[in-house]
Amino acid sequence: MSFEGKIKGVHLQNVIDYVKHKRGINGLNEFFTMVNEGRNSHDNINEDILVPKNWYSYELYLTFLNAADMVTGNGDLSKCYDIGFQTLQNLGHLSYLTRAPTVPDFVKMAVDNWNNVYDFGTTEYEMVNDNKLIFRYYGFPKDKAKCEYFRGSLAGMLSLCGLVGTVVETKCNTEDSDHCEYTVTWE
Repeated sequence: MSFEGKIKGVHLQNVIDYVKHKRGINGLNEFFTMVNEGRNSHDNINEDILVPKNWYSYELYLTFLNAADMVTGNGDLSKCYDIGFQTLQNLGHLSYLTRAPTVPDFVKMAVDNWNNVYDFGTTEYEMVNDNKLIFRYYGFPKDKAKCEYFRGSLAGMLSLCGLVGTVVETKCNTEDSDHCEYTVTWE
């Protein structure tokens, strides 16, 4: 059975932009070759058919993340982290975040905006103290690419808030947990 969740196309476009920036047109061609492997030619995905405001399969997004990691890196998912970090730096579609001067405000706005980006899953967060937060993601498919993406996006949040800190995945739905959990600490 396949995962039925959807994500806005802007996230797929961010992956394409990342690959294009890192590897140029040759890398983008290699990326789309990987993405389209096993598809019928009339079902092939390319940059021209994606619409940022449309909904797309989250499984396709995971395919994008994994292909981008292989094309721009060495398959260790570190580029998924980078894509998550860069997505938070691209404020064109995340402009609500620029109005958040503090981590608690930032996180609250991100949680409130959740359904504008995903049509599945939920998030929750807990402010442990002034310099520590726990963020939880529920209802996602079991795939480490999304884990690294989320870890990178939380690190990107710290960067946008002008903070230095760490993001550690403390629970994972790929490792016998019902959710993924990240502990975020900063100075």
